[in-house]
Amino acid sequence: MNEMDQSRLLLQNIKAAFRGIVEAPASYSPKQIRELSAQQFQSIFNNLKVQIKGSEYLPYEKGSIFIYNHLDNHPSLVAADHFQITLDSHYISGLLYKYYKDPGIRVARHSLARELNHKAYYDRFDYIRVYSKNFTPDHLTKKEVKKENKKFYKIAAAILENNSSIVFSPEGISYKTEASPGPFSKGVFKLACSMKKQPKIVPLVMVDFDKLPNKATYKCQIMPAFTMADYGIYDSHDPRLGEVVKKINTKYKYWVQKLRLEEETFEAEIAVLKKKVEQLETHEALTVFYGSSTIRLWKNMAQDLAPHKTLNLGFGGAFIHSLSHYFEHLFNGLTPQNIMLYLGGNDLTLGFDADRIVADITSFVRVVHNKFPETNIYNIAIKPSFERKSELTEIRGINNGVQALSDKLPYFHHLGLYEKLIDKDNQIRKEVLLQDGLHLNAKGYNALTALVLEALERKQ
Repeated sequence: MNEMDQSRLLLQNIKAAFRGIVEAPASYSPKQIRELSAQQFQSIFNNLKVQIKGSEYLPYEKGSIFIYNHLDNHPSLVAADHFQITLDSHYISGLLYKYYKDPGIRVARHSLARELNHKAYYDRFDYIRVYSKNFTPDHLTKKEVKKENKKFYKIAAAILENNSSIVFSPEGISYKTEASPGPFSKGVFKLACSMKKQPKIVPLVMVDFDKLPNKATYKCQIMPAFTMADYGIYDSHDPRLGEVVKKINTKYKYWVQKLRLEEETFEAEIAVLKKKVEQLETHEALTVFYGSSTIRLWKNMAQDLAPHKTLNLGFGGAFIHSLSHYFEHLFNGLTPQNIMLYLGGNDLTLGFDADRIVADITSFVRVVHNKFPETNIYNIAIKPSFERKSELTEIRGINNGVQALSDKLPYFHHLGLYEKLIDKDNQIRKEVLLQDGLHLNAKGYNALTALVLEALERKQ
């Protein structure tokens, strides 16, 4: 499909999504409508170029507040006469439905009397409705608007206490990516610190959802969750609240522009890793870990594997070809005793089958051995995950192929992580994965730690 066809298809799908909601049977409950819409947009975005980062930061629990910088719609993406469906917020609903089976409750503005399609669409969702300053009926006074909008706090608190999540843009209006975000209002932060048990606030950084898909990659980065208590705010009347909101707003501006300017390469991460290599105090008896996010996110590696000396050279989203591309640059000057690899899982997203991936791993292992002929090379098996549940057969095929390679090469050893994360009924152990169903949690890393220690101690 060429790029222009991609934009035309998106427009067709948006129009179909609009009709699917407004023409849905009247018997459908708001919950069913929210789920239907989330499924529609999951499918729509599956056919577009979307980059998501930071899924490891999704909290386990529901009942969180997901905030985002709200972006304009591209003027040509009109769902129906004088009505556009907001791409960024609908993407978020689909994201939450994927990970929590609950798209959450969004905060949407009231429709004006002339906005018939806006009303026909949003009336089906039973979202929290507020008046937006640019979309307020002329006959309402400021006092009436304020009184109506105050209802937000009670309704939103009840939703959070009922273990559902809220999706909210603190700006109240939308902006182009280049000018995003606008000033944050205090409302949602005031809500968070007024509750007896403060909910987690999860920042979602949105970039380029105001563009046509043939002109940009849509980007979403999930940042670490926080509570207002983390900023020392426990009371909605705290006079410091305004300054804290400004601080969060300033952080957001940095996050948006950083993500906007970030190329789809690993150059920034590689520069940080190279600095780690250059700052090493000793290269003696060093075990270097090299691979994708399973390595990158192993934050406690040094403590977990002590007294073994380790160096973590993982970078998120790495493919075999990118690990190969940066290998000489990162390993130049190193003399590792052991190299631990984790690779191949991300290559499934490129459409490669097990045979192709095993062949690529084999080639890379030979490159590593040629550079370090005295080094023990280990491969950590690709883990099972719910995110890649449909590809478990391919994953097992890759792991079996790499195990067969290790049986032939005396310097190459395969570690069976896959089997450690499967229960006696041959099901994925949910308790070893983060909420995103892809990355390891503390229990998962405990299993990996035991496997790696056993392998290293066997070689001593």
